[in-house]
Amino acid sequence: MMSTPVETIAEVKTDLLYASISLKKEETERNQKEGSERMRKARRAIEDYLEEKRLSQAISDGWDD
Repeated sequence: MMSTPVETIAEVKTDLLYASISLKKEETERNQKEGSERMRKARRAIEDYLEEKRLSQAISDGWDD
């Protein structure tokens, strides 16, 4: 049995809706991963800066552990 044009259009609309939802989910996941990576890099940079600052202070105080 062949689908009527209305049924075919309904199927296409449903497929497009699912594809759109899937793309949106992928985009959201990608943005979350990128955000997490930026946070990790920022945290690492801050830790490196604080360690360098601590080391500089220790050297200027005349000792180094």
